[in-house]
Amino acid sequence: MNASAGAPESAPPVSIAIAAYNRAHLIGRTLDSLLRQTVQDFELLITDDSTSDDTGEVCKRYAAADPRVRYFRNERRLGHGGNCSRVLSMCRGEFVVLAGDDDIYHTCFLQRLLEMMRRWPTVSIAACGVDRIDQNDVVVQQFPHEHFASEPLSSTLRTANRMLWSGYGALSTGLCRRDMLMRTLLFRPIVDDEWDEIDLLFLFEMALQGDVVNIPDVLLYKRLGGLSSNIPHRTFRKGLAVFLAAGGAYAMRIRRSAVPFWQKALLYVSLTMRWTFGAWEWKKYLAYTLLVTVDPQHRLRRHLRRLWEKRRLRQASGQGR
Repeated sequence: MNASAGAPESAPPVSIAIAAYNRAHLIGRTLDSLLRQTVQDFELLITDDSTSDDTGEVCKRYAAADPRVRYFRNERRLGHGGNCSRVLSMCRGEFVVLAGDDDIYHTCFLQRLLEMMRRWPTVSIAACGVDRIDQNDVVVQQFPHEHFASEPLSSTLRTANRMLWSGYGALSTGLCRRDMLMRTLLFRPIVDDEWDEIDLLFLFEMALQGDVVNIPDVLLYKRLGGLSSNIPHRTFRKGLAVFLAAGGAYAMRIRRSAVPFWQKALLYVSLTMRWTFGAWEWKKYLAYTLLVTVDPQHRLRRHLRRLWEKRRLRQASGQGR
């Protein structure tokens, strides 16, 4: 482990954590946007997961120029979940944000979210609206922003249940209360280093401890082509194993939570309903992996595509009449 700058004597109110991996061409833009925040009292920690490009050299230059920036390199690869957990465990601020290593942040990102956290002491996560950008920082997609309100629900059961059904991964890049964060399992993988559901499990565990608020203003721009944009290639058997492990991981987090027994019982029922009748993204993914498994030569998929295209043409011709 290497640190490029010594730690300040007293802990700042905010810690910015970055789990970096092979982002030499983009991480400089991220660091520039974070160092330009209207709130300047923070520490910025970067853990480099044994990258093979020049990410370390870029980060060392920033650490040498700004004492708030500290850079560490893992001696061996921990995987994305392990690297996120490590950098979060090193944070000392009262509030913590896990920043993407290729995202761009509005200058008021920290200020606006800090206002929310200080206004409502029961809030565990304060997040903001998110848009997706391409490699040239051009907005190409707007994310839905209606999942959580800009005021607390004031009910742990309602907050956790909504996160179970309507949570989305971008919330994990919001501002967290560190004392609550450190009571979670952080970003522990469920199977090997599979990323699926890790961020949602973290959010669910945070929702079991406090309110979640999400202001509609777009203050974060997530990079297209990041980890969450890539669908992993798996066999149907592996995909099913991850799906079942994820369901078990939710149940385990309910069991270890501090909510009353009757609330746990209701959350178990809700989880069973979601995993049986909901989780459509997972079901579509499993259907696709099954199709890939039984049709390795793409013959069936080509036939289905032709049928789909003919159907679309018939619909289009019908609408043109």
